[in-house]
Amino acid sequence: MLNLTNKNQAKGKALQPWKVFLSLIFLNIILGLIVYFFPKEGIYVNDDLTLNFASVDELLDQKEKVEVDLKMVLEGVETIQDDSTIQTITAIDTLNKAKEQKKPSPKRFSKWLSLPTDKPDIIVNLLRKIKAESNKKVVRILHYGDSQLEGDRITNYLRNRFQKKFGGYGPGILLPLEPTASSRGNFRVDQSDDFIKHSIYSKSALKNTFGLGGASFTINTPTQIIAPLDSLGDSSSTIALIESKNLFDKSFLSVSKMYMGYSRSRKYSKAKLLFSNDTSFQVKIIDNDSSYMHTILKSPLFGVKEWSVGGGKNLQFSFAPKNSPTIYGLALDGETGVAVDNFPMRGSSGLGFTKMGRNRYSAQLSMMNVVAVILQFGVNIIPDVRDNYDYYEKWFSRQLQRIQQAGPEIAIIVVGPSDMGKNKEGDIVSYENIPLIRDAMKNAALKNGCCFWDLYEAMGGENSMSAWVSDDLAQKDYTHFTYKGARFVGEMLYNSIMDYE
Repeated sequence: MLNLTNKNQAKGKALQPWKVFLSLIFLNIILGLIVYFFPKEGIYVNDDLTLNFASVDELLDQKEKVEVDLKMVLEGVETIQDDSTIQTITAIDTLNKAKEQKKPSPKRFSKWLSLPTDKPDIIVNLLRKIKAESNKKVVRILHYGDSQLEGDRITNYLRNRFQKKFGGYGPGILLPLEPTASSRGNFRVDQSDDFIKHSIYSKSALKNTFGLGGASFTINTPTQIIAPLDSLGDSSSTIALIESKNLFDKSFLSVSKMYMGYSRSRKYSKAKLLFSNDTSFQVKIIDNDSSYMHTILKSPLFGVKEWSVGGGKNLQFSFAPKNSPTIYGLALDGETGVAVDNFPMRGSSGLGFTKMGRNRYSAQLSMMNVVAVILQFGVNIIPDVRDNYDYYEKWFSRQLQRIQQAGPEIAIIVVGPSDMGKNKEGDIVSYENIPLIRDAMKNAALKNGCCFWDLYEAMGGENSMSAWVSDDLAQKDYTHFTYKGARFVGEMLYNSIMDYE
């Protein structure tokens, strides 16, 4: 009897399968509620501890990580490493051999370049214009962008390719107070401590008074000193003289030739001061060992004063304290050919162009012979992860419209965002919102008659930045290209344009 009772008790205490099943269901419901309501940013405990829990997106997103074959992506992309490497046409003996020299896949690079339906010939017409005008004068391409362009990255390579193709010399327009001025390979820009920068991508006391580079520079001169005029008193005078030393020592803008960069960008024969001023002003130029004084007449909207210079190692412009101008930059160019200007805007998303005064901007675009504008932004939008970027498409459209209002005949090429990596459970993966930002910029470009170049796809698409970092083509912040990587980007962009030649 005792044994039977013990057996019945043991049977009653045994776990039944249905109870186990219900317990698992209940446990998963509890876990599901925790996953759903747990804050994405975690629960802060102290500076050393934050509680985190898997999110719904992370649980549902179990797809295999995309790996990028960089060799395949960059196959056929050959960059010019230095000035000794020049593309040449090999002598051909027979017609058959000549055919073998043709590109194996015509228009290969332009597959990333989308053209507006209402302007299908925009790139063809641009290249024709450059070819027709560059042998008579300097034509300009403005390259705006975010920190990807700092240190003349990408622009430096593009400039060299265009100058080798169409002629031209010099680094283009140089601006003072650039955060990475020492990183330029061709020239270093220095300025006195009394220079004040105003820009379209930061808070500024100035309104509608900006140069082609999206910035203007004023000189803080609390104490005004009356400066003697030269004997002729007009802007065309060039008089070598011995002047009072201390009058022009305080306020200066100087450029020094460096020992790197492409040789064409380090040669120049013309120096152009870009400015505006309501009254005449004086400037002293020190070109190596020669010193010259000039009086420049007023130009309230926009003025360009050009000098023929020796292209030496050092060039300095010193300004008299009285009536100092608003400065928009210093252009170092050749006599003819192409100039490609580098305008990095750290932290910008490309949304400041509506601050550019239309009349002043139009005058600058016309007087400086600008034929094309390249806009390369998007990286600074990526960390702001959203499901929709319609707002950015609208805002970016307004920037394109402002440029078009000022220069209706100018070709605009929008370069989309590059890939950008983030750490996800120990792996570097792409931000999932990059295609959305890319599409917003592409829509804005094409709807407004502009071209769009897809850098994200050109560099390999999803998770490509990780591969570029592994090959030393991008920095370990998984955001910015190295100088080596910038050459590849420049080569692909250049070839995408030249496919239409």
